[in-house]
Amino acid sequence: MFKLKQNFLLIFTAFTIAVGIAACDSDKNEPQNTPENKAAFEKAIKKISEGFTKDNSWISIAQSPYILTGTLQVDTNEIKKIKKEKGDYIEINFTVDTILKGDVPSKEIIINKYICRQKDKAPYCNDSNLFLFNSKKSVIFLTLGPSGGYYFPNRLPNSIFPEADKVKIKEEIAKQNEIIANKTFAKICPTVQHSSEVKSLIEDMLIASKAKDAYVKLEKLGFQAVPATICLMDDRRELAVKGISLENKSPQAWEAMRHYGPEVVVDVLEAILNQITGKSFGFIHNGGTEEERTSTVNGWRIFLWHSFND
Repeated sequence: MFKLKQNFLLIFTAFTIAVGIAACDSDKNEPQNTPENKAAFEKAIKKISEGFTKDNSWISIAQSPYILTGTLQVDTNEIKKIKKEKGDYIEINFTVDTILKGDVPSKEIIINKYICRQKDKAPYCNDSNLFLFNSKKSVIFLTLGPSGGYYFPNRLPNSIFPEADKVKIKEEIAKQNEIIANKTFAKICPTVQHSSEVKSLIEDMLIASKAKDAYVKLEKLGFQAVPATICLMDDRRELAVKGISLENKSPQAWEAMRHYGPEVVVDVLEAILNQITGKSFGFIHNGGTEEERTSTVNGWRIFLWHSFND
């Protein structure tokens, strides 16, 4: 009897070890754990964390719902007057020649632009391109404001380009359309790290007692979690806690914390991705339309593709 028990114990121990070894081998064979994919992942994280050193115009293209060619008509005297007195908005007329992206119903549109005071030196106060491209053919990137009206989505050097750049911009728009239409971004997702962690945190966001901690934990994962978050972000389930507070990292910030009211999972993931990377592809932090959410997700998917392919 003793010998039978001893033999059984030896067989059971050997089986357990074998299963353990097989599990380890299986983990090694997972797509995200191959040496090639690990190296590609670390290279992508380096680009995301340090910023892309090559031409970054693709980011502005992905961020902009409207890209047009035409002519700006700027009242430069009004700009000079505002700079001497106080900051204020001006209206800039733009005559549309061609539409490269989006749908603009009129040949004549008005763009709203805030003009800073002369003494304000923040990067977004650089208005030199309004003078440089006044009355000249150009390519402009636009977005819609929260209450309607057209605005430049980025600092002016990344929103107004010479007409000579039109061909290059059209090529990038076509590439981005292909990335989304053919779902070429999706091939990256099985190879990225931290997918299980991010997935678990998203599930916690649906539980009232765990949601706030999940927001904090995902932000703390930092750049390493960005690819997995993008892969999993197209999630329209309702959040258990519809509020998030994020530290303002900008030196020009007016207050220490930013407070948002996201409604569904994709809203809060956009807010956290923005917090980690400093990039944004749609302001849905306080909720949004389904069209706005789809546009935001597509922007991040383009970001993911470029992170692994540039």
